[in-house]
Amino acid sequence: MSEKNGEMMSDFIFSTSNLEKSNPIRAIQSIYSEEKPNIQEFYGEWGSLIVSENMYDGFHPFVNEQYIMIVIGGPLLMFRDNNFIRNKGSFEGTKAIFDRWKENKIAWDSDLNGPYSVLIIDKKKHEYTCITDLMSFIPIYCFKGTQNKCLASHIDMLAKVSNQTKYKDEVSIIDFLLHGVVTYPYTFYKDIFQLQPATVHSISKSKSNLMSNSYWIPKEFNKYKSIAEAAKQLKEELENYIEKITDETENVAQFISGGEDSRTLSSLLKNLERDAYIYLDSMNREGKIARKIASKYMANFHVSTRNKFHYLNILPSCSDLVGSGSEYRHAHTYGFHKELKSYDAVFGGLLADALLKGSHIAKKRISKRLPFLPDKKDINFSINKSLTGNIFPARLLKELASRRERHLEYISEFREKSVDEWFELWPSSMNRNIPNIHANRRLFKSYEPFLSNQIVKISASIDQSWKLNRRLFHKTVKPLLKPTKWLLHSDGWLPSLSWHSNVFVHFTTWFYRQIGKRTGFIKGNQGPWAEWKTLTASKRWENTVNFYIRNSEGISKELLGSIEKALDNDMLTTFQYVALTQSLYHLQMRTS
Repeated sequence: MSEKNGEMMSDFIFSTSNLEKSNPIRAIQSIYSEEKPNIQEFYGEWGSLIVSENMYDGFHPFVNEQYIMIVIGGPLLMFRDNNFIRNKGSFEGTKAIFDRWKENKIAWDSDLNGPYSVLIIDKKKHEYTCITDLMSFIPIYCFKGTQNKCLASHIDMLAKVSNQTKYKDEVSIIDFLLHGVVTYPYTFYKDIFQLQPATVHSISKSKSNLMSNSYWIPKEFNKYKSIAEAAKQLKEELENYIEKITDETENVAQFISGGEDSRTLSSLLKNLERDAYIYLDSMNREGKIARKIASKYMANFHVSTRNKFHYLNILPSCSDLVGSGSEYRHAHTYGFHKELKSYDAVFGGLLADALLKGSHIAKKRISKRLPFLPDKKDINFSINKSLTGNIFPARLLKELASRRERHLEYISEFREKSVDEWFELWPSSMNRNIPNIHANRRLFKSYEPFLSNQIVKISASIDQSWKLNRRLFHKTVKPLLKPTKWLLHSDGWLPSLSWHSNVFVHFTTWFYRQIGKRTGFIKGNQGPWAEWKTLTASKRWENTVNFYIRNSEGISKELLGSIEKALDNDMLTTFQYVALTQSLYHLQMRTS
């Protein structure tokens, strides 16, 4: 048995039985293609715990005679200072959480802020407690065998140590191909499920059931009397979150773009010496605007360019890192992350659109085709509109439709009017962009202000109409955008103006760019991401898909035949094709 206060954790595998023969170290290290993390093991009559190191300081395991506590991620502690976040080798943060838990004072929805998971092991009583964060930004997966119960923070690690890699769930595979996510609580494996968010889960060796008690649910109600009141609190929460980190750090960085979220971030960080990073195919319109923003907000601008096959090159390594059922393509820092490891904190603007600007509200198609027009909610929203056609076996599509309807019914219990939005937000694994967090937190000290607990709560307690057309967001950040008041967003509008003031501006730039593309006056990729249609149409991508198909195992001939039919008849969208490629990689690698 090995027990000592040691390394930090990015991931863990826990079992009520002994896992030494299952080679759990190899399972954890398998998700990293290059630098393998240090591993710490704990074994005893109570079971097994294997944890890997990460970038966050202050959250090493805390161990005493009776308990082991681990904290995954780097949450901010709101009940005290965070002066330990640059103390290498420290478990001060973990111990502070443990003490507050032992005193029965812990409030999981407010005392810990941001992505986290906590595991508490009572070695004497053989009782175990796992706490998931507000939105399951760090998802935890569970397998219940006949002789043991296992938990892990990575789906494929858990499948390996529980001998489930051969038992693929074909309904989930189709779900991922069509939607880029796997409907909660299902996974790529038949007998592995995701734990509920914002919940204290209790396990005992002596009881077969997992006991779960929610500590927060995003119930639908409008907490604020006006947009101005909500905007005031939103701005304060952003400032407080960033200040709590920057008070304890010396060298920080941020991600920058031509958009408004990074401008907001830049303004909140403008009094700090910092570096600003952007990753592009080449220096283009997006990069030029970002460079101007960095200059206006006094940041040191850095641009890195990608090889044209970058996203194909990183597919194996990045897919391993984020796991089956998570779209690897959202891990935009992968391949550039080594330069970020030296920073005390790296700030991003993820989920501002999802939580505050209604990007997951079902909208009428005309506002998607003509982006200068105001967004209007689609009251004829259908959760299963993508399941039409006969690409895949009818019995599998029927089960998938049933799963999605059940999740919709579950969300409607507490979000009747906004069920369309929260279907894709709760838990966060239903949001196809969330693998960005899954990758970054394992690679460097990533902090995302818009994932703050209080901002999640604000998002849950305002009317959808306040999110549409940036009404709340614009009211909140307008004072922060003054230095770039007349600098266009890379999409062709002015973030400092409200949506109605932007209609003419946006129409003018949209029309100019449409004409420019058709006449060849505007050439090349002007945006921040890859040209996916060009990339996936390449012979190299096609050869990769064919190789994976030839080596696929663990799925039926019926499903494989459907996939080949879809490919032969060009029946998938670009991103469904990308998801298919990633799925085929997992199928041939995970069972070989």
